Amino acid sequence: MNLSPTDFSGFFHAIHGYDPFPWQQRLVNELADGSDRQPPDIWPDVLDLPTGSGKTAALDVAIFHLALRADEPGKAALRIALVVDRRLVVDDAFSRARTIAKTLLCNSLKKDVEGWEVVKEVAHRLRGLAGQDAPPLVVQRLRGGVPLEHDWARTPTQPTILCSTVDQVGSRLLFRGYGVSDRMKPVHAGLLGVNSLILLDEAHLSEPFRQTLDGVCNIGRAKMKVALLSATPGQNAERPFTLSYEDQDHPILSKRLKAPKVVTLKPEVDKTKAAETFACEARTVAEQLQEEGVSSAAIAVVVNRVALARDVFTELSNDSGKDVVLMIGRSRDIDRDKIASKLAPFRTGNQESRSKAKPLFIVATQCLEVGVDLDLDGLVTQAASLDALRQRFGRLNRAGRPVTAKGVILALAKDLAKKADDPVYGNRIRLTWEALKTVADEDHVDSVDFGVEALPERLKRAGIDLDDLAAERPDAPVLMPAYLDLWSQTWPRPTADPEVSLFLHGSERTTSGVSIVWRSDIYKADLEENSSVDRIKKIMALVPPRASEIVEVPLWIARKWLSQPAGALIDGMDVSDAPERETESHDTANSRGEPLGHVFRWAGADDPRTGIISAKNLRMGDLLVVPAEYGGCDEFGWAPDSTAPVSDVADQAAKPYWGRRCAVRITRDVVRTDEQWNRIASVLDGAEDVDGSDLVEPLLGALPSEAMNDNSNGSPMSRNVWEPLNALLRAKEQKKEQKIDVHFPYSNDPKRGAILVASRGVQGEGDLDGSVPTTEDDGASHGVEPVELDAHGCKVADLAKDFSRKLHPQDMDIANDLERAAYLHDAGKADPRFQVMLAGGDPWNRPDGPPLAKSGRSWSPQAWERASLPKGWRHEALSVRMARLHPALAKARDPALVLWLIGTHHGFGRPFFNFLDSDPENPLGCLEMDQWQLPPDEVGPQSLAFDFDGFDWPSLFEHLKRRYGIWGLAHLEAILRLADHRASEEERKS
Repeated sequence: MNLSPTDFSGFFHAIHGYDPFPWQQRLVNELADGSDRQPPDIWPDVLDLPTGSGKTAALDVAIFHLALRADEPGKAALRIALVVDRRLVVDDAFSRARTIAKTLLCNSLKKDVEGWEVVKEVAHRLRGLAGQDAPPLVVQRLRGGVPLEHDWARTPTQPTILCSTVDQVGSRLLFRGYGVSDRMKPVHAGLLGVNSLILLDEAHLSEPFRQTLDGVCNIGRAKMKVALLSATPGQNAERPFTLSYEDQDHPILSKRLKAPKVVTLKPEVDKTKAAETFACEARTVAEQLQEEGVSSAAIAVVVNRVALARDVFTELSNDSGKDVVLMIGRSRDIDRDKIASKLAPFRTGNQESRSKAKPLFIVATQCLEVGVDLDLDGLVTQAASLDALRQRFGRLNRAGRPVTAKGVILALAKDLAKKADDPVYGNRIRLTWEALKTVADEDHVDSVDFGVEALPERLKRAGIDLDDLAAERPDAPVLMPAYLDLWSQTWPRPTADPEVSLFLHGSERTTSGVSIVWRSDIYKADLEENSSVDRIKKIMALVPPRASEIVEVPLWIARKWLSQPAGALIDGMDVSDAPERETESHDTANSRGEPLGHVFRWAGADDPRTGIISAKNLRMGDLLVVPAEYGGCDEFGWAPDSTAPVSDVADQAAKPYWGRRCAVRITRDVVRTDEQWNRIASVLDGAEDVDGSDLVEPLLGALPSEAMNDNSNGSPMSRNVWEPLNALLRAKEQKKEQKIDVHFPYSNDPKRGAILVASRGVQGEGDLDGSVPTTEDDGASHGVEPVELDAHGCKVADLAKDFSRKLHPQDMDIANDLERAAYLHDAGKADPRFQVMLAGGDPWNRPDGPPLAKSGRSWSPQAWERASLPKGWRHEALSVRMARLHPALAKARDPALVLWLIGTHHGFGRPFFNFLDSDPENPLGCLEMDQWQLPPDEVGPQSLAFDFDGFDWPSLFEHLKRRYGIWGLAHLEAILRLADHRASEEERKS
């Protein structure tokens, strides 16, 4: 069928069950046909839309726009990133994006559903881009810095929605992706910087990043689009997109816009009685609502400090008949999902579920004030800046229901002092309070109407400028071209490396941080011995950290937490999103008591950054593994003063990956008593050479009966292995050839514990792929069936050309050059020494026939030495040298580009290699060359003597960046590298 803008209504209805608002359809129309303000395919600078108007539907619009332009690559973005610095909003956006993706699979869509034909056509068009074996749309939530997590960057043509924070998207865009290996950084940057759309939600929270995005587009020539989604953008925009009269008359939107939200201003509160006062006000609001017939009320208490939120939560938890939840922002996905289930009945428009729900108190910090889809009946809040208060009261009667919603603002006396300087809101708390009191006094009441339309109109009459009362927005440093050049150097990273976080959050709000994972099978004593590094590496490689088990914490707070005694109260830690200030020092010399201890930095088994480090050696973006005994987290999230052991949720976090691979840790913490552990240890004793499948049933039999229960809430047993062990049992029953491996990484004594691994996974379980990209680890040329070098080169060339044709249909020269680079990329593997290495380091084991790209042997580090390969040797450097002798290079439009793509296809050599190979042998015949004769005067790019048309290797990098742009060059690299990944993956499967 022909797809037109008018079909958007049917597309939207089929996914969500209701029609789009007028502005959503109008945005589609303008993107498709243009308007008097802008030409087609250009997003507005700002979607200046009020709270409750459905801004997140910009995702639906972007996907439909892509389908409209599927035959015209580059006009609509392939990758859409919704970026917002509130984790709960990221979760909500991810949920919506996942609904779109699931509907596009068309598995459960019935023909009688309005718009099903449109959905099928959109899915068909997106599959034309992604490939017929790929889903129409991939959705990923980027969280934390987890190396080798399920990779969203699988192909350069895959339609994708990313939902994440400024740190995760911003660091990737600037070639410094937190948690991304240095070798993969250019791939992520290239995909985000070309053919992408950045939807910066609640842009007033991220002014420094907005400024940086402007610089990336204007100075760095990144080919991406940026649109701000905000009710309070705080800036002038050339192309603002606002509500129309049609929106204001819409039966649903008009209720939301006109709903009154009368908020009472309460006298100053004594800090010592703050928790008691906030809880008392919440109970009063609940009683008033009940008297007015609201039986299932949702009432939030929002405060500015985590410590106060916890105290209020404790006060309200004593009330019977009501659920109470605590939301403090920095928490693990697994813990937050449990809270989300309690919030579900109180989502906007969920009236039927709401009427059946128990009354709910929600105690929260600033994490609730932006974009969260909640429809509250009552809200008691601590005084804050005006923009923050508007956002908080945006959750109050969000749907415009026919109820009299109750609002209260309480101000602490200390916040109203003339010299008060809040770490988040500065002096805006006092100024906002004074302005609101002025308005209330003029109206001879003790309240102000915070209605979406009412408040701006009333402030305007009072002559009050909203921007004067908004929290101060820091600026990013000026983005200099030299900074972009330095960031583009990813292997090795330069010594002079500008701090990325300053350009994401500004110099005064360095909230970028580290990710923390708690494990109960790693002990503090393990981190006090350097000899434990290899042992912990093995444990982490077998059971890698997953995004859903991490907590993200500002770097400076993590340093202070680790540098102080356990349970120490540290100033500033109870601020949900506190910036580091000049008065806060990393000097811990004066701290009393023994510091908490060292941590294990995990960056992947082969990354030199992996190892035991101290607090002073933490770096932005680090993933830290700490013993559960350190404390610091509870069921609600980050709790730095808590000394209680933290629950280990690695098994639950890994469950979505069990379909591909299932691992179970059997250690002391799975049972309560030594007697119970002795029964389990007796099963493991002497099991070094036993098939793991023979251990599963005895282990299940050795577990005490209470281990079958969910013991995540308060049991001394921190982990429940009953479910994963049963999963292993099913894996063996499903696949008779399945071998369950037994590993003893904890010590030489099996009684310390073991890890059982079903490497082929469990049918019927989650099917996410959490493995390392197929060509990016040291064993990439091993562990599969033998693959001839020529065949692999042809396969990668075909994929690279197919990708390029979809992305650059008007420029076949680019496609042809990519094809040539892909064909020759592994030529260096024809080095006789490399072929001996593939044979285990024994030249007598090298098979006859053409050279191989991959062997069928397991990888052995010792084979490298036996084959006499120099330390750090890279086959792609030899591939560059060989490509100069191949006739295909003479046919290239840009031979320099072909050589560069060959030399960087594993992420090394940007712009230096780190090995010396003074006397290589002539390679074996391959790739249509019967023999290769390496001219002694033409060296590879690892040598400073390399010369191609007057360029050495680093100079060639600068030349190509000027020609294609920093992000354009990285994008071309990504096309070839992802073609290599997918070809290797197909070879492994077949």
